[in-house]
Amino acid sequence: MVLLDTPSLIWWINHQPELSPRALGAIEAERPDGTILLSAVAAWEVAHWATQNRLALRMDPAAWLAHITALPNVRLVPIDQTLAIQAAQLPEPAPQSLALRLLAATARQFGCPLLTASPALQAYPHIKILW
Repeated sequence: MVLLDTPSLIWWINHQPELSPRALGAIEAERPDGTILLSAVAAWEVAHWATQNRLALRMDPAAWLAHITALPNVRLVPIDQTLAIQAAQLPEPAPQSLALRLLAATARQFGCPLLTASPALQAYPHIKILW
C-alpha cells in the first residue's frame, strides 16, 4: 500500500519524468494486487489547480478523478472526523499547511509510505517517505 500526493498522482498518470524512479517502482509494485491510496486532498487540489489554470485537463476535474479512481487498486481516502482530528494532533514538528497535515495523517493512519517530492513532508520524521 502506498499513498500518492497530488503531484505524484499527476506525474504518474501523465507518465512525466518528474516522478522519481523509486516512486514509480513503488506504484508499479502495488498495481497487481496492492493498493494505491489517494487523499481527498487530491480532489480539491486537482479542481483548484485546474480552476487556476495551473493544471490542464482534457475533461472536467470530477470526470478526471472518476477515471483515476476507477483504475484497479486505486482508492480515494475521504477526510472524515477521525482523520481531521489526527491531522490537528500530529506530533511536532508537523507541516504547517492543512493539505500537508492531512497527507501526513493519512499516511500515519494507514501505516503506509507517502510518495512525495515535497521538502516539507520529506523532512517530517513521523512518516515514511518514498522518493
